Amino acid sequence: MTSTAAGGAPPDEWWIATLADLRDDMDALVDDFVARLRAVGSGYEDISAGDIRATARETLTLLITELRGEPLPDHLQDLPRRLGVRRARQGVDRDRLLEAVRLDYRVLWAGLTRVVSAGDAALLVAHAEVVLSVVEDYIGEVQVAFLDELETLALDTRAAETRAIARLLAAEHPEEVAADVAADLGLPLEAEYEVVLVPSADAAGAHRLVADLQHTRARFLVWDFDDGVLFVRPRADVLGRHPLAAIRGVVVDEITGLAGVAEAARLAHLLAPYAPDGRLSDEHELWPPVAAATLSPILPGLSPAAVAGLGAVPPGDRGRIVETFLAYCETGSVKHTAEAGFVHRNTVVNRLRAFHDLTGMDPTVPRDAARALIALSGAGSGSGSGSGSGSGAPDRGSL
Repeated sequence: MTSTAAGGAPPDEWWIATLADLRDDMDALVDDFVARLRAVGSGYEDISAGDIRATARETLTLLITELRGEPLPDHLQDLPRRLGVRRARQGVDRDRLLEAVRLDYRVLWAGLTRVVSAGDAALLVAHAEVVLSVVEDYIGEVQVAFLDELETLALDTRAAETRAIARLLAAEHPEEVAADVAADLGLPLEAEYEVVLVPSADAAGAHRLVADLQHTRARFLVWDFDDGVLFVRPRADVLGRHPLAAIRGVVVDEITGLAGVAEAARLAHLLAPYAPDGRLSDEHELWPPVAAATLSPILPGLSPAAVAGLGAVPPGDRGRIVETFLAYCETGSVKHTAEAGFVHRNTVVNRLRAFHDLTGMDPTVPRDAARALIALSGAGSGSGSGSGSGSGAPDRGSL
């Protein structure tokens, strides 16, 4: 044990001598570090024991050398950078890394209390701040190197992903390149996939909504088009809302195999101009406005003529009639429509009869119902052009 009583050495010399005793106790310091790391459930399970012990020895040697005010040997001068880079490449979580490096202070302090006599406790306490400062400086250097390497790795990963997605989307025969792309992306070839296309105006909001997911297994691959952003991932079997549910866009899911993503992306692109604001839509919902826009140049009077009769009733009644018709088309059930609208079944029947009387189209006849859906979509979008205004849904009150 180091003590001033032995030779009455000045405090600075006492500190240098104490640190020399601490350095001589290096094996015990390393053992203490490994035990503490194991006790915190470190997240270092994939790091070899040899790596952990060697790094602990180098780190503690560096810290003691700096506390003694001595120049660092060449092999320790870039240790913070090497450690940060290596742990980033090994996939260690940032918080687990910082937790591990902060253990160095506890190990040093425990070691100091072993080598210092009880009579010199006050001298030791006086040096507590300098020990903490040296360790915190080391932690800061390791963290900077770690984050810089993470950014580099992310850029490299995104660049590789971008090249792979570009190859898939551009392929004339996606099935011929899908296996290679799946291997490049580390994705299953035959899984079910989903794609979401979000128009450029809503892209920033979409990126914010998925930001937290991008560090998980539920992350999206992202591809930027001139007019929107494509999000792709294996279909997630999770409870709750889709992470992009509140964003205007088109989702195409139940895509069998990675090769189907290219065609699904093209479909989403075609549907996106007809998507309503404030939520995701799918192809099952958007076919009526697409059909209305396609038929409009051929049959320009189709929509106005078909729904003209609805103009004979007040806007409030008209809105309720149209709303009931659309709800009925979702299920074909008067009972379910009544329950969804919190009205009596007779009310639903009366509104459907009124729709038939006013338009000449019977909601209970599939051909009439399809024609009515197309007509309402065409009338609701004004020109029926699907120009990207998100107005493909019919306006219940102003038809």
